[in-house]
Amino acid sequence: MFINDLRQERTLLQLTQEHHLNKLYAADNPSGILLCQKHHKGIRWQRRDLQNGQLITVNLSKKENKLAEKLAVNLYRLICIQNLQSQIAIIDNLIRNYSSGTQLKKTNAETEKEEIAQNSFLTGLPIDRLFYKVRNCPHEPADFFDVQSPYRPFIVAHLQSEYADIIEWYLGEFVQYNEHPERRQFPVKLGYNVRSKSEVMAADRLFEEGILFHYEERLLMQFGDPAWPDFLIPITLFEKYAWEHYGAMDEEKYYNRTRGKILNYLDNRCLPGINMITTYETRKNPLTEEQVDQKIRWIKYRYRLAFADLPPDESFNLYDLAAHVKQYRNGRGQV
Repeated sequence: MFINDLRQERTLLQLTQEHHLNKLYAADNPSGILLCQKHHKGIRWQRRDLQNGQLITVNLSKKENKLAEKLAVNLYRLICIQNLQSQIAIIDNLIRNYSSGTQLKKTNAETEKEEIAQNSFLTGLPIDRLFYKVRNCPHEPADFFDVQSPYRPFIVAHLQSEYADIIEWYLGEFVQYNEHPERRQFPVKLGYNVRSKSEVMAADRLFEEGILFHYEERLLMQFGDPAWPDFLIPITLFEKYAWEHYGAMDEEKYYNRTRGKILNYLDNRCLPGINMITTYETRKNPLTEEQVDQKIRWIKYRYRLAFADLPPDESFNLYDLAAHVKQYRNGRGQV
């Protein structure tokens, strides 16, 4: 099971890497990267590019804000690609050692960095030359999100534009299940209450992994009555996964009611394991952390592909972006 998880993670990292490369080489994307150089008057923007094989650096005016943002995103993508390559190299080493049954190779941090650098995904490509003699350049995706980073406004603005619909959905009002609100007695990390300790476990793990959700939102169905899933998780604005936890399956009345709910989902092509998540428990078989983590991994694989522009080191997620948008609105009105 362990090696299968590693291979799946490697596939995800490789697909994310390809996503960034495709964006970099898109026909409508300007070439080059943005350098933010400090000087006595503040920050100077410079465009570093390759023209006819020659490295050029030109100053940008503050009026070229949109171009600067795209060039900053190009730099961010290149750093993400390098970060992803480091992760892939580590996983490849784990897979080799696991498959051969040998002990993991012991290297210090510097040796490992050198080995990864020698096998860099960008090594030998012309685009790698853009980093020639560049100082004060971010080394990790997390560096772009530091509050002191001059690149942060550009990258956050890009993510805000890229995922605006999902953030609007998350921050917006929604119709919530309103029967027996007094049964919501268990607090979660997001600051509200849910109906059971098992739901706390699931809600907190979703939050910890940066996966947005609404709790008990009405889900309109093509056939039959609306559903009220415990968690509704967006993959896109038009595709959302329901996660239903059925917590008293050894009680006949609850079981019969649950059976009707599941049939309603199936009638509407909501299929557990394909576009829906279900968990169950009885008194003798309570929900475990391992079961929740298994579901989280299943969701997260799809989630990370859907939101591939987020940093691969997970230094900034959609909750951070939503908090930024909310703070901006509270302080200065609409974005």
